[in-house]
Amino acid sequence: MRLADVGRFASFVDMGGVQWTGRVARVRVLQVTEAGFTAGSEEFWGGWRHEVIDCAARTIAHAGFSSIRAGGREGPLSGDLRPAAAIPPGSADDAVARVVCDGRRPYAGVAVAESVEQAVAIGRPLIETGAEP
Repeated sequence: MRLADVGRFASFVDMGGVQWTGRVARVRVLQVTEAGFTAGSEEFWGGWRHEVIDCAARTIAHAGFSSIRAGGREGPLSGDLRPAAAIPPGSADDAVARVVCDGRRPYAGVAVAESVEQAVAIGRPLIETGAEP
């Protein structure tokens, strides 16, 4: 998984899972939360955003989300495919599209994460400091 963006979340693109139809990519994006993130009484590492990105039109359609609890247990995919919308420049979605569509590597000095747990270990310190490595 390649780090695409750090802000409120650290967003990692599952490059091995990208499915192409022409210039349209179906992709999973791991959205890592800050340390100690809870919903209700459970702690979460983040979750998988499922996206459909049209690289030519520069649009994105959100296609569901599955949470990841601390320890790595994944929840079911929920949410339906939404209509495509323009990708806002400078957004996390823009960063993801640049990685997927353009091959951009904004955090070239950061190791490619081989697991969700490794992505959490890489992403959380970057969220805390707000600094690029």
